[in-house]
Amino acid sequence: MSVRLILFAGILLLTGSSASAQSRDPFAVDFSANYDVIYHESGVTSNVGVHVDIASTITRDVPYLVLVGEIGANHFDAGTVSSFLGGARLRFPNASQSVLPFAQLVLGLYHCGPCASNDFALQGGAGLDFKAGRTVRIRTQLDVRHVFDTFGFNSVRASAGVVLPLNR
Repeated sequence: MSVRLILFAGILLLTGSSASAQSRDPFAVDFSANYDVIYHESGVTSNVGVHVDIASTITRDVPYLVLVGEIGANHFDAGTVSSFLGGARLRFPNASQSVLPFAQLVLGLYHCGPCASNDFALQGGAGLDFKAGRTVRIRTQLDVRHVFDTFGFNSVRASAGVVLPLNR
């Protein structure tokens, strides 16, 4: 089932990118690779974690509506947890020439390796993209995730990464 979800999200992103590729916005379709500086859940903190996302702008009105798909993994002493999420991001008008704020809401699958369980997850977050050149942005992001397992729990993630345009 999770493979179908990922394929469906990929098809949606590619469909949205065909119209966006004609825009003058170099970041109408982008790829982001992020290091999770902090990922904390249920009283433990991850040793190391990463997440990547692909996003495609689907509206040209402000704020821009963007489809986003995200895959992440975080390693703890006892094992690794992973997530496969998709949803929407709102890109707001530039706060300045070099800063682009955004907020997002994604949902999907949370997989706990040591627990051998799959659960539904809902994650909201916000961040800032800082212009670091004509074709590169640096991202800082803060997310809060709720995992709907037997008891339900929340996690917090702070990350930093690089954003590259795919429609050049």
